[in-house]
Amino acid sequence: MSAKLALAVLVALGGAAMAAEPYPDHPVTLVVPYAAGGSSDVLARLLGERLSKSLGQPIVIDNRAGAGSRLGIEVAAKSAPDGYTLLLADMPHTIIPAIQKGVHYDPVRDFTPIGLIGTASMVFFVNPAVKAETARDFVALAKADPEKITIASGGIGSATHLTAELFQARTGIKLVHVPFRGAGPAMNDLVAGHVQSGFTTLATASSVLDRVRALAIASETRLATRASIPTFRDNGIDLVVEHWWGVLAPAGLPSEIAARLTRDLKAVLDSHEFATRLEPLGVTASHASPAQFQALIESDTARWAEIVKSVGISVP
Repeated sequence: MSAKLALAVLVALGGAAMAAEPYPDHPVTLVVPYAAGGSSDVLARLLGERLSKSLGQPIVIDNRAGAGSRLGIEVAAKSAPDGYTLLLADMPHTIIPAIQKGVHYDPVRDFTPIGLIGTASMVFFVNPAVKAETARDFVALAKADPEKITIASGGIGSATHLTAELFQARTGIKLVHVPFRGAGPAMNDLVAGHVQSGFTTLATASSVLDRVRALAIASETRLATRASIPTFRDNGIDLVVEHWWGVLAPAGLPSEIAARLTRDLKAVLDSHEFATRLEPLGVTASHASPAQFQALIESDTARWAEIVKSVGISVP
């Protein structure tokens, strides 16, 4: 074999070895379509820290807030399906197409489900200056002084916004909606007294629980870890809204990369340590398969479209 031929063989073998480099061989970006400090951001950082160890590469959290999470979702949807851009999706992923115009993603067709992370029910908080000790008290205040009490949300079309609209529809009250760029900033202004009420998860409110008052939780039953918070049904109000979080990748992700990510995500969720970190946040770890996650996205997309139409919400 000539020296030139030997060199060509070595170069070819080197190129093949580089092409066969196992996934991942550089940092993975996890897009969070909200501002830092919200429940999605908290969960993303807890998850990213653990996934980075199993993947052997850093997980870079990329907060892309705006339009009730639509901007971040669209960034992820347009990314290359190579496993290096993932999306920390939550319930508004299925709400936005029904509530906003000009949406440039399909919640089902444009994504590959990796796995569900967990679920949590919405909690209704007020600033301590509000003269209400229960959700029933709050409704009475709002009826006595309609369109005077403010209610914050993480943005138009967000889960917190839609839950607030459902709350008003179920109780016959009218509040003044104040949207923020994320649930974290909304809670900060609730603590400061700039707004009077708001829905969010315990994950988002975890750092300010001693400075706000939780009036009710939108769950079927009380949380074992927060049993002092009554349900809306305890107050005679039929309001149950369960928020969820999961990991998605752009559509077209190679099956072997999807399987690797699903396997590593499941290992994190199966960890007792991770479940323990979720408990104070009011989040229950999920063990749904990618197929079950896909079915949830499909059913929620249909469900929220029907609810948005019945409530009459529209966003320019």
